Amino acid sequence: MTKDLTFDIRFDNELAHDYYGDGKKLAESMRRVYHDKNLQFPDEFESTLTTPPIHFMSVTAPDGTDIDDLRRVDVPPGLNVEILDFHM
Repeated sequence: MTKDLTFDIRFDNELAHDYYGDGKKLAESMRRVYHDKNLQFPDEFESTLTTPPIHFMSVTAPDGTDIDDLRRVDVPPGLNVEILDFHM
């Protein structure tokens, strides 16, 4: 079984957005940050049209994944990740 999570990804500023990128580049960054959590990040996801944009990734996690554990992952500077679990 798996659970679906939504990762709301925000950037501190346009510089951070340039660094982490969009689409596949951002997905790769997220895979590196959460490398040991067995999460599946899509290469395509919804984004706002703001500058910098806010991205909404639908992430698949193994059933039993501890959401609080994911929230404690050390996210690199400039990147802010809010993890939403709609099936709590």
